[in-house]
Amino acid sequence: MMGKIKQIREAKAEIENPHESERMQALAEILAEIQASQRAAVMDQREAAGIDPDDRERLDRDARVSEILDLVDGYGPGGRPLSEVWLVQCAPDNIDTTEPSITAHYAEMSEAEWEAQIERWAETIRETQAGEIDATDRELADHHINKKWGVSIDRFEAVVVDFDPATALEDLLAGPSKETEQAIKANTEALADS
Repeated sequence: MMGKIKQIREAKAEIENPHESERMQALAEILAEIQASQRAAVMDQREAAGIDPDDRERLDRDARVSEILDLVDGYGPGGRPLSEVWLVQCAPDNIDTTEPSITAHYAEMSEAEWEAQIERWAETIRETQAGEIDATDRELADHHINKKWGVSIDRFEAVVVDFDPATALEDLLAGPSKETEQAIKANTEALADS
């Protein structure tokens, strides 16, 4: 019984601080090595075949280890929420994520909380502007979001507000492998066309 309790305590400590756990570090290194090696092989193939490069780059193994450990850290008490980790690592380039903790807050909102947020933004804009504003709450929120995050309200909702944890986990863990698979397909198409 004491052995089980010790194992539980050790597992809890590893989840609470995965960056300091030798076992978590080893697991992250294995996944990172697999992904980095696969990507390197595809990039080497591309260079050897004289295929024009696209925007995919070699994976930095150490950076990938850190990304994986950040993901695990998000599941521990006090860790960053999954939505914040996803925003830092996977958000589309056209969304400003310079303040990921603030942006992630909107990913955690219910539909009712989001609608209330839109109303608050609209009310604030109306209060700060002299005269009447002939715009809906949603139009005013769209203006605010465009200024703050550089995208429309529809895009912000699709990417941030409608955040899906299952899709985020897939992006975070399998994203590099999927990009490598796409690079393999691109190489095959380029070779078939030549």
